[in-house]
Amino acid sequence: MTMRVLLPVLAAGAAALPVGAAAALPTRAEPPATVKDLAIRSITLAPEAPVVGPSDTVRLVIEVVARGVSGPQGMTVQVEPGAPPESGTGALPGAGPGVQTISEPAQLPVPPALTYLTPAEPAGQAPAASGRAGRRHATGPAARAAREWETWRFRPEKRLSRWYPAGRWTVAVTARGTDGGTVTEYAGFWLRREAKFSAVQAVRKATGVEVKGVLNRVDPQGYLDYAPFPGQTVEILHRTTEQEEWTETAEATTDLQGHFLQTVTGRRGGEWRARFAGTAHYALRHSRVHEASRR
Repeated sequence: MTMRVLLPVLAAGAAALPVGAAAALPTRAEPPATVKDLAIRSITLAPEAPVVGPSDTVRLVIEVVARGVSGPQGMTVQVEPGAPPESGTGALPGAGPGVQTISEPAQLPVPPALTYLTPAEPAGQAPAASGRAGRRHATGPAARAAREWETWRFRPEKRLSRWYPAGRWTVAVTARGTDGGTVTEYAGFWLRREAKFSAVQAVRKATGVEVKGVLNRVDPQGYLDYAPFPGQTVEILHRTTEQEEWTETAEATTDLQGHFLQTVTGRRGGEWRARFAGTAHYALRHSRVHEASRR
């Protein structure tokens, strides 16, 4: 899954981007005449919302469409924690108003911000190997090249992992023109850690169905793979058949050990599952589907 940020420098008549690709950043002042040919049109990130587990890592691939760049050394990409300038933190993608933000213990030491500089290589070369940036641009006279859009792809060797701070991150792209002028544009993403359910059951009772289980998360202290996730809201979902949509029937709150339990009255059959809506630091999660059983 990718995320494309459409930047306000896109001029009328430029090649169209996919509908619904992304929201535009705030309008900015017209650049000086000396850098008008230098522009960054879009920044695309894959994956759009990286999620890391206890031991796996995620490689963030960054694709930039720009023009007027001064050569293979003319673009720098920096990735670091924090919100993009002028954008604020905004709403969490795909999350409703009930999303919770939690306080985290101090993180383990984090390496400096990751910075990738495009290496010198012939124009038109295929995307480079891991850790380098590929540049793909249109052919034509040099006088026309500065006005044509080029695609730059960055595939950094360093990968995101649980040891990086979860939450809002920023990709800052700076392009330099032939006259020495620069433009910088930003894209943001959320880095989250995994949450997961275990021991979920749906048990028939005299008056309804009891749904219980445990919600865990990647241990923020780093001592364990997963640790209990206390104080979180778990939604209890139900449907009668596979053809029906899931309906939220109740909510439960996890205790200090991550356990939750809720009895839903008036329903005894059908399928059941638990849902954790996610936070700024932990990703949305569904449990497996369970049919109500007798105990």
